[in-house]
Amino acid sequence: MKTNNILGIIFANAHDSLLSEMTKNRAMASVPFGGRYCLIDFLLSNYANAGISHVGVITKTNYLSLTNHLSNGKPWDLDRKKGGLRILPPYVTGSAHYYTRRLEMLNSIIDFLASCDEEYILLGGADVVANIDFRQFLNFHKEKEADISFVYAKGKKPRGQNDVIDFDFDENSRVTGVSFEDNDNCNYGLDTILMSRKLLINLINEGMRCGQVSFSHGIFERKYNELSIYGFEHTGFSAVIDSIDNYYNANMALLDGSVRKDLFNPARPIHTRTRDDMPVKYGINAKVSNSLIADGCTIKGNVKNSILFRGVVVEEGAVVENCILMSDTVVGKDCKISNLISERSVEITEGKTLDSAAIGYYIDKNKII
Repeated sequence: MKTNNILGIIFANAHDSLLSEMTKNRAMASVPFGGRYCLIDFLLSNYANAGISHVGVITKTNYLSLTNHLSNGKPWDLDRKKGGLRILPPYVTGSAHYYTRRLEMLNSIIDFLASCDEEYILLGGADVVANIDFRQFLNFHKEKEADISFVYAKGKKPRGQNDVIDFDFDENSRVTGVSFEDNDNCNYGLDTILMSRKLLINLINEGMRCGQVSFSHGIFERKYNELSIYGFEHTGFSAVIDSIDNYYNANMALLDGSVRKDLFNPARPIHTRTRDDMPVKYGINAKVSNSLIADGCTIKGNVKNSILFRGVVVEEGAVVENCILMSDTVVGKDCKISNLISERSVEITEGKTLDSAAIGYYIDKNKII
C-alpha cells in the first residue's frame, strides 16, 4: 500500500473538556508538551514519517494558536501545492450548532472527503502521545485484507474518556468483542483508525441517517460482526492525555531515558515549529539534575526532576522540583516551588514558597504570584 494514497485526518479538539484547565483558550492539539512540542506534533510527525503528504486537521473552537503553530506545515514537509496541510474549520449551520461528537465532525467535512483522491483515510486524535510506525500499520492492514484497522495498547484503560473501547481478539488479531467497562488490564484503542475513504463516507452517511453521534458506539460496537476489523498493537510508550494528572505524569515520564529513546526515535523523528532561541545559560551556582531544559532558558538556581520550556528563568537561590514550567515563566530569587504546572509567562516573585501536596497544581497563563 502506497502511503501517498492515504489521507490523514486529525481531530484537533479531541476531548478538550477533559483538560479544561489548559484548553480554555486553545485546542487540545496545541497544548504544550515535553519542553518544546505541542500534542499535535506527535501524530502529525507519525503521518509525515510514513510518507503521508495530505493531512486535514478538523478544528472546532479555540484554534488560533493551532493555526499559528502549524502555519504552512513546513516542519512536517506538508508545504505542498498538491495535498499538503489543510485546516478544516467548523461548518456551522443556520441553527448555530457546533458539532460535539466524531460523526458530526466527519459529516461536517464530508464534501472535502468526497473531493479527495486518496483511496484510504487514517483518522487520529491529537490527545495521544506516541511514536507509531504507520508504515508497519499500513502493511498490517493490507496483509489482513481488513475493512478497518486500528492501533491499540495493552494496560490500564484511560479513565477520563467514555468512548475508549476494550477489545477482544482472536488468534489472528480480528476483533471478536468490545466493551466500554473500566478495566485495569485490557486492549484499549489509541484513537487511530484506518479504512477506505469510500467505506468511511458510507459509514458517516449511515450513521447520520440513523441519528448516531458516537463513532466508537456507532461503528465498532455495531459493526465488528459485520465488518473485518483488526487491531494492531503498539508496544512502545504511549500516553492518552485525558486529565491534568495524566498530562503531568506523561511529561514526567520523559525523564526516563528509555521512554525518551522510544518516543524520540531518530529513525522516526518528532518535528515541531522551531523557535530560534539561544542555548541555555547556566549561572555559576546553578545545579540541574534529572531535568529537561529547553533552549533559551536561564538557570541560576537549583532545578530537580523538572521540565522547563523555552525562555524559563530560574533566579539565584530558587529551588524548582517536580515541576513543569512553560515558556517564559520566571521563578524569582529564593523561591521554593514543587509539584506545579505553570502556564506561559507566569511570574513567581521573590521569596515565594509553593509546595503542592497534590501533583500537577496548575497556575494559569500570565499570573503574577
